[in-house]
Amino acid sequence: MRIGFISDLHIDVNPTYHKKDFLMALYQASSERDLDMLVIGGDIANEWSIVVSFVEQLQTYLSIPVYFIPGNHDFWQIDEPNKITWQIYDKYLEHPQSLLEKNLVLSDEMTLVAHTGWYNYAVHADRFTTEELEIGKYRHGTWQDKVNIDWQMSDKKLSKRFASKVDNQLQYLETPKAILLTHVVNCPKFTVPMPHKVFDFFNAYLATDDFLPLIEQYPISHSIMGHIHYRLVKEMYDVTYVINSLGYKREWRTPDLLQEVRSALFVLII
Repeated sequence: MRIGFISDLHIDVNPTYHKKDFLMALYQASSERDLDMLVIGGDIANEWSIVVSFVEQLQTYLSIPVYFIPGNHDFWQIDEPNKITWQIYDKYLEHPQSLLEKNLVLSDEMTLVAHTGWYNYAVHADRFTTEELEIGKYRHGTWQDKVNIDWQMSDKKLSKRFASKVDNQLQYLETPKAILLTHVVNCPKFTVPMPHKVFDFFNAYLATDDFLPLIEQYPISHSIMGHIHYRLVKEMYDVTYVINSLGYKREWRTPDLLQEVRSALFVLII
């Protein structure tokens, strides 16, 4: 089985390419790599109805199963004063293509265990207090989750809650090994190196360390992440860590969508 993983498409903020372009690029890249399944690791768009429409339409383009987990952007409600974040969470939970809180058995040996996860300020410069991080403003920048999402609890509490859900999923593992898929970075080692004039502060919203005990305790062979907009494959302590973000157009190495999708797409053969 050949499973393709990609994250951080951000289809609704690309200045050059539009929804159909992303559909065609994913179709072509999936066909070229002869995939048996495609999994999108979050941050598809900035509004849940666009996310759902996109994954459903992508499923009609591809003859293979298409799954996704929501990222932080996929919970956004821009210019909406009455946030219903947990209701959106439930919509994703119920969607047949969503892997949120679900175990997907891939073979007799491997299960895919997936969740959005959440950041808990595991990495940031010591000069910033928890209170400052909870506000999410630094110089002229604001972490937009603070404006567009309302979980009705702190980021740290939410991170623990989501990690606990994944712990429950792993307790019911039916295969000898598992692939862990989260949107946020579940190993803080892979945040932006500091000191850095911006990420001394904003690293706080990229990673969590609440998953580290799970990675140590359970037979996880691969940890696949998005959220931070670079690409990496690194083996460390018998776990292969993968970051497979497409990212924003301004972050691409080339101006070509298809080429960037090919580069970001990680293919796991099991």
